[in-house]
Formats: sequence, structure tokens, C-alpha cells
Amino acid sequence: MHKTPLKELFRFSRKEQAGIILLLLLVWLTHRAPDLWFYLYPVTLPDTTGCAAALRSLDAAAAEAQRAPADDSVAAAVVPRALFYFDPNTLPAEDWQRLGVSPRTAATIDRYRQKGGRFRTAADLARIYGLAPALCRQLQPYVRITRAVACRDSTRQAERRDTAYHYREYHRKPPPRAIDVNAADTAEWQSLPGIGPGFARRIVAFREKLGGFYDISQVGECYGLPDSTFKKIQPFLQIGNRSLKKIDLNLTDEKSLAAHPYIRYKLARLIVQYRSAHGGFRRVEELRQLPLVDDVIYRKIEHYIVITF
Repeated sequence: MHKTPLKELFRFSRKEQAGIILLLLLVWLTHRAPDLWFYLYPVTLPDTTGCAAALRSLDAAAAEAQRAPADDSVAAAVVPRALFYFDPNTLPAEDWQRLGVSPRTAATIDRYRQKGGRFRTAADLARIYGLAPALCRQLQPYVRITRAVACRDSTRQAERRDTAYHYREYHRKPPPRAIDVNAADTAEWQSLPGIGPGFARRIVAFREKLGGFYDISQVGECYGLPDSTFKKIQPFLQIGNRSLKKIDLNLTDEKSLAAHPYIRYKLARLIVQYRSAHGGFRRVEELRQLPLVDDVIYRKIEHYIVITF
């Protein structure tokens, strides 16, 4: 390959030389343009000495405002106009202002008393909104609350305690007694611990659907009844001599069979199908031949079924 001599690389035509010179001139002008601008249009900088002095003056004024009283009521709290013994439950607004309380705070006290508020001790003055703590401390030694107000408050508190006591006594359940699970109504069920109106109605409805209880443990099968509640009431449950309501397997329709809690819809359909295919049931034990009837289900159902030919 032919190699170009080094001097051939730096050989420019007249137009190229003029372009290079113009480009260098533009670079120099761009670099010096800011200095030239400020030379042609000088800018006068503001004097910051006055600004700093104003800031120092503002800081001093803020510090002085913090040391000074916030309003006339605070100033009055430092030096009350007059001090005298008073009852805060009966003192008029004008006399509150004589004690150094601002009109606005005196109006607040009046509204508090009109709504039934009462001062029971001198320490209650600290609860007044707008009353300066310094003025409150100066006024507390001069508080004299009449005995009538204190006695009336004590009487009201005693009445409230008596009312609460009688309310609890009225709503307290009587001591539980043993009940017959097949004869008790909802009121008797509610006398047991942990049984309210809802559970009482639910237990009675469950008993009616079953046809009666043959064992106390069946009460614990009631929907929603906690096991802990059943254990509480179990010692007060007993079964009398009331007979159970029986279901005839050969005569009862499918809907009535399905209404029984131990049979339900699927087993009721199987019973009707078996009855149609075999001409009815001849013995109660034939229920064991149905797919859904295991030993547990059979032991529950056998107390409620009967067969007639």
C-alpha cells in the first residue's frame, strides 16, 4: 500500500486555511463572551449589610415577644386585680373578671356551668380552657365550695351506684335449676348459664324436629351451641318419661322424612326408593342395607322410626 508522507496530512488549501482561522476565532469569542457582556453591561450588586441588620432586628423582636405575655389574660394572671374568697359554682362573670380572668374565659366558665358542669375541688380550676396556670395557682387557695354542692354531688354519685346495682340485680339470672330437656320451654332454657333467647329458641326448634331427645348428649348437637356452654348446662339437664315422636318408614313421604335432622334429603330418597323396590320395610334392621346408613347413623335413627304393614 502506498504510504502518505506526514507533510501531506498538514497541507491545506487556501479555503481550508481560512475556515480553520474562522473556527478558531469563533472558539475564542465564545470563551470570552461572558466577560465581554459584563464589561458592556455592568451589574450593581445589592448591599447585604442592611439585610443582615434587618434579620438581626427580627430575631430580637421574636425573642422579646416570647418573653412578653401572650395576651391580656396572661398579663392579668400575673397580677390579679383583686383576690377574695369565692365559690366557682356561683361566681358571676363580672367577679371572675375582677379576679383577673379574661372576659372570654369567664364566658367559657358560664357555658360550662349552664351545661351542668360543676367544680368539686379547687384543683378543678386547672381544667378551665384559657385560664393561665399562673393565675390558676393564685386563685386555688381562695376557692370555697359550699357543702350543699358537695353533698348534692355525693348524693348523685350514690344514686348512680344504686341504679347500677339494681340494674345488675334485675338482669341477673336466678340460680339454675334442673330442667327436663323434653318439656322445658324457652324461658326455662334461658335460666341456664350461657343460654340466651337465641340458643333457647334454637334448642327447642331442634327438639321439635327430632321428635324429642332420647339422650342428654343430643342437646350438644344443636347448631352453633359451643361445647363449653353445653358442659356448663349439662349438670342441670335431665330426661323425663315423655315419649318420642316416631316416623313410619312405610307411610311417611319423602319430604317429611327429609325434615328429620338425622335423615335429610339423600337418605330420605334412598328410603323411598328401597320402599318402592321391595314393597316396603318389614324390619327396622333393613335400614342397614342402605349405603348411607352406617352403625352410628342407625343407632341415632332407630329411636325415631316405626314400621307398620
